[in-house]
Amino acid sequence: MRLPPTYTLLTHGGIRAAVRTDLADVLGPWLLAPVLERPAGAESIASGRGSAYRAQLRGGVRAVVRPYRRGGWLARVVRETYLGWRPRPLRELIATVEARRRGVAAVEVLAARVEGGLAYRGALVTAEVADAMPLIDALRGATDAGARAALARSAGSVVAAMHAAGVVHPDLNLTNLLARAGAVVAVVDLDRAGLVTPPLGAPARRRSLRRLRRSLRKLDPEGALGDAAAIAAFRSSYAEAGLPCAC
Repeated sequence: MRLPPTYTLLTHGGIRAAVRTDLADVLGPWLLAPVLERPAGAESIASGRGSAYRAQLRGGVRAVVRPYRRGGWLARVVRETYLGWRPRPLRELIATVEARRRGVAAVEVLAARVEGGLAYRGALVTAEVADAMPLIDALRGATDAGARAALARSAGSVVAAMHAAGVVHPDLNLTNLLARAGAVVAVVDLDRAGLVTPPLGAPARRRSLRRLRRSLRKLDPEGALGDAAAIAAFRSSYAEAGLPCAC
């Protein structure tokens, strides 16, 4: 795989680390250690697989570290090991950099680590989005229907921009959109993301939006957060990008 030009590949033994070039000297020794240790003071982040954490790395770099963990039934058999000659952490780095180049509000990837060959373990290091929280938490903390509608409106704009840029998010949900100060500001977790000639076709957009709607129903089964005003605000903002909402 060809890394973006602003990243450098470091190697040591069976470990590879793709690092933003200006951070290679700062993060390299930590990423190439035999065991990827949690820095002192690291704070766990609530997530479906319970492995991500935020930390201050060398040089004062604030980052979120996400060791790759399997979900679903396969996690009962093998939790951390993956197979393949094109490691998912490196693919996610490449896809995220390209998504950002296309104007998507994706979180910045600082580095990706791969340990092993055909069978490997991995981790992704991204820049921390200060004071941000998952969209579902922002909706729960919103003071009234107007605040929820504003969050939905900004989510519609961010998702529409991603679809207009030809980026397929394989797991678009209310935990993979980050909000701050009443607006959605970043997309995270582009593992296995697809990149196509813009914009996404209608079938792909419908699948993506259905996934987002299923996420809302799962996390808000009573419909208290995703009320009619919020749904209308999302649809209106999405349509302003020139893409029929199909949602």
